[in-house]
Amino acid sequence: MNTTEDKLRERIKELTCLYEVTSIIVNCDYSQLELSLQAIAHCLKGAVQYETESYVKITTNNYVLEDGSFKESLCCIKSNIKVFNEVSGTILIGYPSDKFSEDDFLDEEKKLLENVCLEIGNLIERKQIRDNEAYIKKQMERTDRLNILGEITAGIAHELNTPLTNILGFT
Repeated sequence: MNTTEDKLRERIKELTCLYEVTSIIVNCDYSQLELSLQAIAHCLKGAVQYETESYVKITTNNYVLEDGSFKESLCCIKSNIKVFNEVSGTILIGYPSDKFSEDDFLDEEKKLLENVCLEIGNLIERKQIRDNEAYIKKQMERTDRLNILGEITAGIAHELNTPLTNILGFT
C-alpha cells in the first residue's frame, strides 16, 4: 500500500466497517445475539487489507463464530472483549502465515479491532442488564402475587374466626 489512494481506500473500508458494526448493534435483537455477532464478523473480514485471505473468529462465553476458512497456521491480531471490566471473549483476525506476516496488519486495523471489541462488550453488557431486569421483574411480580394471596388468606381466616368465636362463646 504505497499510494495515497490505497491508504484512503483502506480508511474508507475501516470506517464503513465501524459504521456497519454500530448499525448492527443499534438494531440488535437481544434474543438473536448470535446473528448480530456473525454479521459483525463478516464486516470485520471485509475491513482488513487482504479480505479474501482473511479469517475472523469471535469467541465469547456463549458463542464461537467464524468467517473465512481456517488455516493450520495463522499470523493474527487479537483483542479481548471485556464485559463489566472482565475478559469475556476475544476477536481474532488472521492471515495464512505462509503468505503473510504480522507486519501485514495495519495499525488502523488493530485500532479498529479494539473499537469493535469495545462495542461488542457494551452490547453484551446491555443484554445482561436487560436479562437481569427481566428476571428481577418476574421475581417482583411473583412476590406481589404471594403478598396478595397472603392478604386474602388473612381476610378469610378473620371471616372464619369471627363466627367461630361467637359459637365458642355461646357453648
